[in-house]
Amino acid sequence: MSSKQKILIVDDEKINVALLTSYLTETYDVITASTGEKALQIVKKEEPDLILLDVIMPGMDGFDVCRIIKHDYKLDFIPIIMLTALTSRDDHQKGIEVGADDFLKKPADRFELDKKITSLLRIKEQHDTLLMDRNKAYEYLDYVGVLIAVLDKNYKLIHINKKGADILGYNRDNIINRNWLDLFVAESYAEHVKNKYDPLQQGQPDGQEYHEYPIMTITRKERLFRWYDSVLRDENGRVASILISGEDITEKRKDEIKLMEYANQLKHSNDLKDLFTDVLRHDLLNPAGLIKSFTEILEEKNPTNEQKRIIDNIKKSNLKLIELIEDAAHLAKLESMEEMVFVRTDIGFILRETSDNFSHDLKNKEIKLDMTPNASYPALANPMIQGVFSNLLSNAIKYSPDNTKITIKVDDVGNRWKVSIADQGDGIPDKDKAAVFDRFNRLHKETIKGNGIGLAIVKRIMDLHDESVGVVNNPEGKGSIFWFTLKKAQI
Repeated sequence: MSSKQKILIVDDEKINVALLTSYLTETYDVITASTGEKALQIVKKEEPDLILLDVIMPGMDGFDVCRIIKHDYKLDFIPIIMLTALTSRDDHQKGIEVGADDFLKKPADRFELDKKITSLLRIKEQHDTLLMDRNKAYEYLDYVGVLIAVLDKNYKLIHINKKGADILGYNRDNIINRNWLDLFVAESYAEHVKNKYDPLQQGQPDGQEYHEYPIMTITRKERLFRWYDSVLRDENGRVASILISGEDITEKRKDEIKLMEYANQLKHSNDLKDLFTDVLRHDLLNPAGLIKSFTEILEEKNPTNEQKRIIDNIKKSNLKLIELIEDAAHLAKLESMEEMVFVRTDIGFILRETSDNFSHDLKNKEIKLDMTPNASYPALANPMIQGVFSNLLSNAIKYSPDNTKITIKVDDVGNRWKVSIADQGDGIPDKDKAAVFDRFNRLHKETIKGNGIGLAIVKRIMDLHDESVGVVNNPEGKGSIFWFTLKKAQI
């Protein structure tokens, strides 16, 4: 299909048609007609972009053809240039009356012809663009997801968009000129709505951005709408009607109610969590402390070997219980925090100090600690960062076999330090690596050792630092490398 604009030449003289065609054929698609009747047929079929129309023709003259195209065909704007040897003022006036857009004296001058065609086609393009924009606007109003209606001074519905009619369940033609208050507004709200719209009809808006009231669908079910109103004025500036646009918020309001109920349930849940945390800290920790004291007393009573074994098992189980209670309380406290204060911290010092605290455990399992951070590593961190390293080193010792090695490194990775703790334990399957830091995802991970609270604490502290933490396989054989990052402090 040609992308050229289409020009219709209407002239009964072949020499004129040939001349004009030679001028235009390189730039435009040219079609021709030798009579007015033929021209009208072509116009309906081809809808040309512009018409060059001779005035004097046998049968139907150019004036009649122009009048029919402009006034009877009701086509979109098609520019018409009348070609005439007539020069009188009356002839021009008649051409204007029938809708001609411009005139050109025969024989046509090529430069002037090109100038007039270019000018009129540019106007047509602008006209077509405006029509397209208008049609898009109408289409938008028809299918936009809100009800748009116009009410006259007596509250009769004089326009409603297609979407609005669909929402109400009616055919548009069946509800035009029906009273809005009588047909669509529930009787209990009619007075309220009228009190809202009466001042608007007088040009006195109440200043509210929107208001809400329900309307009745064809099935007489109420739907709650949020309404935005404005006035439409006539040519004298007087209020002629009001434009109302309504958004159906029925489901949204139901969701808001559910959300409020959920928020109340969540608050209750948080209250229960706080209560449970207090129970952990006090009501459970105190009995665990008493058990610890009683086992120490029993150890002083010269127990038998069997009794020592039982007491030792009680001590170990109770220590695990105390550790679990303290970790759970700590995690609950961290979960309630939204931000931390960061200070300049020497990571190297923290790593060395924390490692010294585990010297006894390392010695008992004959684990060698290979630690490279002998220098200073200034970082921005909260003092709780010591708990991260403590948890990771404790786990590395706990799950490492005897006579193995744990390696601690600090790497410079641009504007951050990366701390790594590598062990030679059993390692963690790849499919479980993403779950090791999530206490809730680990409830049914039988392949992962431990209760998971320690690593959940690590993850929460790193989240509050807005930093990363992770685990990968140890490339030096078995085991895992747990790592975390911290922002460098300015030197």
